Amino acid sequence: MCESWGVGESDLTGLHLDVYMTRDGPWNPDHGDLEIPGGWEFLPSGDAFVTRRVKAAGVFWVAWRPRGRSRPHRRKLGLWAPKDAIDTAVAEAASTEETRAKRREQGAKGREKQEATYQVEFADAIRQFLAFTPEHAGLADEIATEAATRAAEVGSGRVGRTRTLSLDERAGLAARALVRHRYTTYDDNLFDASLEDPWGEEFWYREIKAEAQWAVDEFLDQHRQESPVDTPEGI
Repeated sequence: MCESWGVGESDLTGLHLDVYMTRDGPWNPDHGDLEIPGGWEFLPSGDAFVTRRVKAAGVFWVAWRPRGRSRPHRRKLGLWAPKDAIDTAVAEAASTEETRAKRREQGAKGREKQEATYQVEFADAIRQFLAFTPEHAGLADEIATEAATRAAEVGSGRVGRTRTLSLDERAGLAARALVRHRYTTYDDNLFDASLEDPWGEEFWYREIKAEAQWAVDEFLDQHRQESPVDTPEGI
C-alpha cells in the first residue's frame, strides 16, 4: 500500500525526487502518493537560466508526465520548488538579461569565427589528401570546398564533426564520400538495386559499396597522375 506524505515531511523536501503528475495527483515510485509542500510552486521547463538557479538553491522535485499508451517515454514538465527560490531566480534572470544577451551574442560570434577557421583548415586537409596534379587543381578546390561544407555541417553528426579521428583521417573520409556520391554511379546503383530486388537490399548494398570504393580509388589515381603528353608518330 502506498504511503501518503504530508506537507510536514521535511525529510522528503530535502530529497531530489522524481514526481509523476498522475490523474490522482503527485506520485513517486519509492514514496507513493505525495502532497506538494506548503510554500512550493511549480516552475515549467523552458527557461534554462531560472531552472539552473533554482536547482543551485538545492531544494526541488522534478515533475514528469508519466508514460502512457500514446506516450512511450516520460516527458519532463518542470520543477516543484520553494516559491522564494523561484522568485529569487526569476528576479536574477530579469536583472541580468541584458548582460547575458551580450554574452550570448559574443559567444555566437566566437563560434562562427571558430567554425570559419575550421572550415578553411578542413578544406586544406582535404586538398592535401586529394593531392591532385596542378592541371586538376580547380577540381580539387571544388571537391574540397563541397566536402568540407557538407561533412562539417554543425549538428549533422557527419565525419567532419567527430573529434575521435585526426584531421587527416576526417579529410580522407569526407573526400572519398563526396567523390563516391558525385563522381561515381554509387547513388544510381543503389536506387536501381532497391527497385529490382527490395528483399536483397543488404546484399546489394555491400556489393555496390565495394564497387564504389574501387571506383573512388580509380578516380583519385587518375587525377593524381599527370596526363600523358601526345608524342608525334615516328619520334
